[in-house]
Amino acid sequence: MPMKYTLLASLLAAACAVQAAVPEVSSQAEQSAAQISSDPIMQKILIEAMSPEGQKWRFNTQMEITRIASPSRSEMRRQKEIMRRFVEEWGFTPEEVVTRLDGVLPGAGLQKVDGLPVYNACVRIPGTYAFQKDAQSYKGQFPKVLLEGHIDTVNPPVLPPESSPYMPVKLQPSAQQLVKTPKELEALADELHFDEKGRIIEDENYRKAYKRYQDYESAQKEGAYRIYVPGYNDAMINTAAVMQMAYLMHKYGVKPVYDVWVCGTVGEEGKGNLAGMKQLYGYNQDTGKGNNALNFVANVGADSTSPKSGTVNYLGSYRFEIKYTEPAGLKIDAKGPSAMMAMSRAIERISNLKTPWDADKKAERTTYTVGVGSCEQAKPGERSQSCTLLVDMRSPTPGPLNDIRAKIEPVFQKAMDEENAKFGLKNTDPKAVKMELVWFGDRPAHQRKNYNDGVMQAYWQSAKTVGIDERKKLNERASSLNDNVPAAVGVPTVNINVGTNAGGGGGHAWYEWGIPGNGEDEGKRVYRMILMGLMNAGFNTSDGKVVQPLVGPVGNRTTEDIYK
Repeated sequence: MPMKYTLLASLLAAACAVQAAVPEVSSQAEQSAAQISSDPIMQKILIEAMSPEGQKWRFNTQMEITRIASPSRSEMRRQKEIMRRFVEEWGFTPEEVVTRLDGVLPGAGLQKVDGLPVYNACVRIPGTYAFQKDAQSYKGQFPKVLLEGHIDTVNPPVLPPESSPYMPVKLQPSAQQLVKTPKELEALADELHFDEKGRIIEDENYRKAYKRYQDYESAQKEGAYRIYVPGYNDAMINTAAVMQMAYLMHKYGVKPVYDVWVCGTVGEEGKGNLAGMKQLYGYNQDTGKGNNALNFVANVGADSTSPKSGTVNYLGSYRFEIKYTEPAGLKIDAKGPSAMMAMSRAIERISNLKTPWDADKKAERTTYTVGVGSCEQAKPGERSQSCTLLVDMRSPTPGPLNDIRAKIEPVFQKAMDEENAKFGLKNTDPKAVKMELVWFGDRPAHQRKNYNDGVMQAYWQSAKTVGIDERKKLNERASSLNDNVPAAVGVPTVNINVGTNAGGGGGHAWYEWGIPGNGEDEGKRVYRMILMGLMNAGFNTSDGKVVQPLVGPVGNRTTEDIYK
């Protein structure tokens, strides 16, 4: 290569290195990771998480809990089982279980979301900070670090009856083609079996399913079976691992400085509206602010599905469900405003809107779409009485997101106005089309300004200390996750992958499937997330020393208000 091109390549590489987002890890963070990780208690946790027994614990727990149908906003059955296990199997006292079966979370700054109960399942690893003479609190709440994964799934979309609360866990040789229809899935002969108490039976089918593989290629060569059940990947493979974190920290008597809360959160999928996190952080979507009344100081989520993951920026969205209705019983050829035409007018108007990105591809990209436009089934010879429009708009930062909302939201009303005006009717006329906001969803956007906070330092250093999922630079691309809420409230957060697949697919579909992956790597990821939490919460070592938290004792918040 000629010298001038070699020099140019070197300069370009240097420029890229300067631009790459890499956290600056302090000596305190390096020492914190080393001290905590070398502690005998932590080494016992690592050994058990990586052991064949620890690997099987995660898989069995995942299968036993995933098969409990848990659509967003109807997670009460899965919550009940997890909370039962906290006390009856995983060693926690009832006082250490901080959530309740009725959805109430004592001390939270918000209890209901969209008027519905919130069925989080959370347990507390008590810290020692509250006993310090100089301990600081926020309105009586001492600092907490949250480790979480969500327990709701997209399918089934509606909670099945109490008499059939379980989804079948079907098996299929990976050499065969993926199933194409629900009937094909139902016809698969092999499935996992469970006893009357809901425990998995380790029979011949279990031995077919529970084998771990390095990757999909080796899985196919070695005759792996696909495991079909909604929620396998998103996100119960992660959440079962998060539950193991709670179990192991309690089993080995981990003593953090700040409290550590471990939660199975709800409402991440579909129209769940991030209900679980909105309760935990007191986020009121009517004002777009959160009070963080429980005083969380750091948040680590497990929601991603790919190795070396690490989401640090959060894609915001506004979602509207608008319903247009007309008088009942109108014949197909009846003259007058139509719910279907009002919806069509709204779609046309939205399709003609432009964002700065449409004119300049260097501008920040803001997207919006009419996700679903549908009308109810009409009676023979009559028109549909109502039509519903689902609109989704997304952006990585709040400004452009609010701008496009300001353009789209008035369109709903204008479409109704135009359809009624066409026939000389006012909106108050009994024959006019009416409009109703059925549902509004808010996932707040957040673009991180500081890549050097305690959570980011713990994320970066823990990978090196544990020797798993090291990166050369951060992935700055925004995603839409539970972490949108704490990030928008001001609490430093990062989302990582823990559960480890050799293969998987069908996310958010009825045919979601996976194949167990490298169990030792998965165990290291479990340990890494515990380490990240303890670096931020602080740690009391086995020999009586104190590793100080990387973050302060009073968490950020976007408002001081307490919402009822």
